[in-house]
Amino acid sequence: MISLALALVLGAAPPVLAPEALRALHHGTRALSADVLQVKEGRYWARPYVSRIRLRWTPERVEWTTLSPVASTVVIDGDGLTVRGPDGLPRDLGPAAADPRFVAMLGFVRALLALDIDRIERDFVLAWGPGEVSATPRPGSPLALFTAIRLLVDERGEIASLELETATERTRLTFERVEREVGPPP
Repeated sequence: MISLALALVLGAAPPVLAPEALRALHHGTRALSADVLQVKEGRYWARPYVSRIRLRWTPERVEWTTLSPVASTVVIDGDGLTVRGPDGLPRDLGPAAADPRFVAMLGFVRALLALDIDRIERDFVLAWGPGEVSATPRPGSPLALFTAIRLLVDERGEIASLELETATERTRLTFERVEREVGPPP
C-alpha cells in the first residue's frame, strides 16, 4: 500500500497489484456500497446500453439496484437469488436458477465483491499487473462463457472498474463513491 501511495506522489507507474495487498486493504470489511455506471456493448448492438446502479454488499448479501433506465433489484442472499422488476414483484427464474453455470456465476459474484482471491482462482488464472488484475477462465470452468475479466483499482487500492468480456459482449462497470464499512463482525 505504501508503494502504491509513493507511486502516486512521485508520478511513477503504479506498482504491480498483489493479492496480499488487496487482502490487507479489504481485511475486516463488513459492508461496501457504491454507485456503478454499467456500459454494455454487443457485437451486433446498434449502441451501448448504459445503466445506473446502486450496489450494496455484505458477506451475507449482495443487493444490485438498477436505477435507470429500467428500475429493478437483484438480491443474492445466501445461495438464493431474487429478481424484482420495476413493479416490485418477484420474477420467476424458472429452470435457469438450477443451471450449474448460473449457480457458479452467483458464487463468482460473491467472491469477486468479497475479493476472495482463493475462490476466484478455482475458476480463473489470475495475472497481476500495475493497478490491475486480469482473469482468464481455467479449462472446464463453468464460467468459461467469459473470455476475459479485468479489475482495476485506484491509487488507494479501491475498486475503480471491472470489465467482463464474452465472445459477443463487453461490460464495463465503473465504481463511484465507494464506501466501505470496516471493523469487527457485529
